[in-house]
Amino acid sequence: MKWLYTLIVLSGTFVAVLGITSVNVAMPKMIAPLSTDIYGIQWVSISYLVATAITILVFNHFTNLYGLKIVYLMGLVFFTIGSALSGMVGNIGEMVMSRSIQGVGEGFLIPAAQAIIFRIFPPEQRGLAMGMYAMGVAFAPGLGPTIGGYLVEYMSWRWIFYMNLPFIIPIFFVSAILLPDFKNQQAVKKPFNYISFLLLGTSSTSLIVLLSRGEKWEWFSSNKTIVFLTVAILSFLAFLISDMLSEHPLVGFELFSYKEFGYAVTTFVLVYGLAFFQILYIMPVYFERVRGLGSFDTGLYIFPFAIGIVLFSPIGGRLSDKLDPKILLLICQGIIFLDIHFFLSHVDFFTPKIHITYYMFFVGVGMGLFFAPLTALALRQLRHDLVPLGSAFYNYARLLGAAVGTSIATNTFTKNSAYIYDNINNMNYIHTHYVYYRIESLANTIHSNLLKAKALLIGLQTLIAQAYAVQSVLKFGSSMLIVAMGLTLLLMYLERKGKASESR
Repeated sequence: MKWLYTLIVLSGTFVAVLGITSVNVAMPKMIAPLSTDIYGIQWVSISYLVATAITILVFNHFTNLYGLKIVYLMGLVFFTIGSALSGMVGNIGEMVMSRSIQGVGEGFLIPAAQAIIFRIFPPEQRGLAMGMYAMGVAFAPGLGPTIGGYLVEYMSWRWIFYMNLPFIIPIFFVSAILLPDFKNQQAVKKPFNYISFLLLGTSSTSLIVLLSRGEKWEWFSSNKTIVFLTVAILSFLAFLISDMLSEHPLVGFELFSYKEFGYAVTTFVLVYGLAFFQILYIMPVYFERVRGLGSFDTGLYIFPFAIGIVLFSPIGGRLSDKLDPKILLLICQGIIFLDIHFFLSHVDFFTPKIHITYYMFFVGVGMGLFFAPLTALALRQLRHDLVPLGSAFYNYARLLGAAVGTSIATNTFTKNSAYIYDNINNMNYIHTHYVYYRIESLANTIHSNLLKAKALLIGLQTLIAQAYAVQSVLKFGSSMLIVAMGLTLLLMYLERKGKASESR
């Protein structure tokens, strides 16, 4: 029955993540129908992230009160209602409210699914279980842009929200009937720490808004940036004091007494947020802006990384049950680093698109081997009653890592595009100089087309600058993988040193 339960909770999670990743493709199409602008439409994403982050903070409390099954069902209900309302909205205010409801659904749904799967499998099979979970959850981000692009181009952006309903509603009833009660009978019902929740919620909200809007505010040249950063830091410090002094902490620092959990959370942020998520963000930008592809075609060229994840997630899960997960993590981090540093970060305006699909596939191979051992490593040593809290905090790190990664990628791309555009004539780029020469020759020959020739020149210079800016984003991601590999080697060294001292 455990595989049936896994299929049930994985189905709900897969549909939710698929819907989430499809929305980004549709956001430009929402601007006119929702009567907003390019900056206002960002709140479609910001409201969702804020709601998810805040909900994750109360996940453990609700789990202690009602059990994992009820919390999982609550996630399905909120996500369904939010999806239905998001498809019917008529202005940006209504969309922000609807997306917030949807975000509450994810905040309950994904940590609950992860904790359920971890609970129903014995320790020797948890790696394989996490591999199956990763296969579904990580496959959805690859499929989402493809499906979203198709719906946007051939139907309507509203169908990105409506498509969730025919799947989520049956999953809810199947889950309600078949899933057992995962309520921990030994759980002690503790008072909820509202002060710590308010402080950490304020810090998270300020940070997410800052990361999402910082570029528009021109970062530290704006007083808004200073205010939001100050609020984020001070409220987080106040949260730390509150949680340390409280008899009933919101998070509790007992989690971080488990060395492997702290390592897993840090590595998750580095690899998923600052490397992998930057690829998910920047490659659609590359295909759409630099190569001029539509949303659907862009999704097709990115899709091979999802195939790599599907094929190698079960392998990663199986191997993590038999090998030291840290060895497997070092291997997969090395695969992703080699692929990004030596291949993907060298794509330019002239790189054959089929080559990029190969590079994306090997990113998927590395990430397929990454998710299962890291999740198993994070949760395997936690006490039974700490698993829901560990799962919630692990996903909280995923959320903030993605927000930070997106913000860094956006800022790097924008700044480097402008810098390279201004200095492109100093670059030793043979193709660019050749094209410039041909355009200038044409302009001198046909004086009446001088304006068109200049426009063409400016357009080409912009494309080349953006292609180089994409490379800058990807090189930053590869540098984060070096840090992650160093952290893995450090943990392995400390563990070996500890075992050597114990044997004496």
